[in-house]
Amino acid sequence: MDVVGAWRLVEWRITRPDGRVFHPFGRDAVGLLCYTPDGHMSVTVSRAGRPPLPGDDSPRACQAQAEAFTSFLSYSGRYEVREGHVAHDVEMALNPACVGTTQIREANFDGERLVLAAPEGGRWHTLFWRRP
Repeated sequence: MDVVGAWRLVEWRITRPDGRVFHPFGRDAVGLLCYTPDGHMSVTVSRAGRPPLPGDDSPRACQAQAEAFTSFLSYSGRYEVREGHVAHDVEMALNPACVGTTQIREANFDGERLVLAAPEGGRWHTLFWRRP
């Protein structure tokens, strides 16, 4: 499975056990996933149209910072493709709790799109990527 290169996010959907689907960063979320030939990876996903942060330390600025954190996902590290899966060994992440974890994703191709999927808490996260 050749995943090397850059990939743009097409869609991130979460399917609940009852079949309902939602998009955690909206239907227009943006993202970039990069796999290098030497085994490094980096992913960044964001809600589209995020406003700039206020330049002060007011309560409004603190709320804006919290919203910025919850509308952005980023991590990087090493990766390995394993029989229909890709394993991301997280070395750096926006969320410190992810550092040192291995994120395993089912990996398939749907035509030209790379599809990565993984269960979490009874729900399925499915991310669709395409080459730019």
